[in-house]
Amino acid sequence: MRIAHVTDVYLPRLGGVELQVHDLATRQQTAGHETLVLTTTAGGRGPDDVPVLRVGLVGAGPYRKVGARNLAETLQAHGVEAVHAHVSAFSPLAWTAARLAAAGGPPTVVSVHSMWHDIIPLVRRFARWQDAAAWPVQWAAVSSAAASAVRAALDGTPVAVLPNGIDPAAWLLPPAPPTDPVPTLISVMRMVRRKRPRALLRTLLGLRATHPGRFRAVLVGDGPLLPGLRREIAAAGAGDDIHLTGALDRTAIRALLSASSVYVAPAPRESFGIAALEARSAGLPVVARAGSGVADFISHGVEGWLVNSDEELRSTLAALLDDPSRAAAVALYNRSVAPCVRWETVLDAADALYARSAAFLGRRTPA
Repeated sequence: MRIAHVTDVYLPRLGGVELQVHDLATRQQTAGHETLVLTTTAGGRGPDDVPVLRVGLVGAGPYRKVGARNLAETLQAHGVEAVHAHVSAFSPLAWTAARLAAAGGPPTVVSVHSMWHDIIPLVRRFARWQDAAAWPVQWAAVSSAAASAVRAALDGTPVAVLPNGIDPAAWLLPPAPPTDPVPTLISVMRMVRRKRPRALLRTLLGLRATHPGRFRAVLVGDGPLLPGLRREIAAAGAGDDIHLTGALDRTAIRALLSASSVYVAPAPRESFGIAALEARSAGLPVVARAGSGVADFISHGVEGWLVNSDEELRSTLAALLDDPSRAAAVALYNRSVAPCVRWETVLDAADALYARSAAFLGRRTPA
């Protein structure tokens, strides 16, 4: 089957959606499908293993206007048999692709990659104006938490869960020999407000005040908040205990995870949490916010702990520092039991959604 992944944001721009779309398209090629990516993100150096059509290249940034007629003609010219539209909070190209299904376009799956909880009224108003709930498309979201908001915005329209994919074995390295006598807390995120790196830093500074010299922390990632975070660490004199690495590639992140003790995911509006899943696949216990997408693969007290506030996050980390055997027991479980989310199940679920979207149009998806 020839599948077009339609996404406003894509490589070489870096982010969770960009990497996940690339990885999904690549895995589908390995499984026997033909895939291509349609995006309004301008080109540059990036992988060439998936064909990319960069459309609407007028304007600034990744969000450029593409008319429905032009997009329909492009899909038809490339023999597209199924469309997979990837939507975040603002995705004009992906919304246009989804709307084409109502005008006789190809079978279409619409995957929502973000948490709409804070914008449900806005999205609901737009969806009603577009009559989106009546489109013959299969709606999906990357987690149960994300799906609940999409369902509410679309007035109860059924929304499936299509999680992000991962190869757990690729992250499970032998534990690195400890180089510090104290445990390492680690988090990987873009340094933007939504991911809450500043709240995490202040939690760590508070923990440092009650547990001096009892842990070190490593925060991985780049973004506009990074310089200010570095200034806060310097002002607190915490540079020996809390390290900001900036952006690192997957190989370097794997090595850091293998040498760490606990992974921390502080964002309550985390739609999926691929970095947390990578850490869990590497064997780390995960401490994350309840109600986020992380709860789909972290059960409280089994693969990690789910907390309801920053204060509960701090107290949970303090308890793990006071009793390291608790984290060690969860780490042993995580290293011996692979997570339920893996590429094989994701690809099967995606194929089922393409078939269901074709059934809405009275068609059958090609093999």
